[in-house]
Amino acid sequence: MKLDGKVALVTGSARGIGWEIVQAFAEAGARVALCDLAQAEVDAAAARLVLPTEKVLAVKADVTSERDVAELFRLTLDKFSRIDVVVNNAGFAWPRGGPMNLELTDTPLDVWLKVLDTNLTGTFLCSRAALMIMRAQRGGSIVNISSPQGKKGKLLRGPYSAAKFGVEGLTQVLALENATHNIRANCLDPGGIVATEAIRNIPGNRGLRMLSPAIVRACAVYLASDESIGVTGQSFVAIDWNQRQSLEVPYTVA
Repeated sequence: MKLDGKVALVTGSARGIGWEIVQAFAEAGARVALCDLAQAEVDAAAARLVLPTEKVLAVKADVTSERDVAELFRLTLDKFSRIDVVVNNAGFAWPRGGPMNLELTDTPLDVWLKVLDTNLTGTFLCSRAALMIMRAQRGGSIVNISSPQGKKGKLLRGPYSAAKFGVEGLTQVLALENATHNIRANCLDPGGIVATEAIRNIPGNRGLRMLSPAIVRACAVYLASDESIGVTGQSFVAIDWNQRQSLEVPYTVA
């Protein structure tokens, strides 16, 4: 299998895009570390994988906390002795429970900071922790989940657009600084609105046709595997990648 012998850590993996990526990695043979904000939820997600205990780890961690991130990577390294792949997926467009759909003039500072901290600072903290391990290993792959709003700003998505533009730029710098260490860093953009739990729960979205979170599976495995050695500093769009590979573009109704 494509990821036999590899260890992959995926943030925000109890549901949505992160959960799809963890499943895909496990099916491709990887040992996996899951993390999310609630221990019960990450434990339940790990249990659904039905893997031997030696192939899975579930950790409660807040990616905006430097201490939590350090502990997450320590626990993963202690269990698996290496980390080959890190997927920075944890993020949201607006804080759970709102407010949402605000113009920048109406966006409170605390909301701005929450969105930036999780989507961008969390990606920085986890990438920095990954590099300390991957440089010693002389190799690895960092995959940062992006968005169409990281390439083109969208009305009423100021903090999220700023954060995802930042993720795209951060990924390019990661690639430039770590190519000589055989570490690659790429973005993975689903290519459209994905019917995650949070998106489905927005009343105006119910009944709309959207991308299934499974859209990211195949490209995520490619970026984690040795097939993508030498590919770095790129931003992949999952819809386009699937179509080039003659794979289905999965849709669902929110």
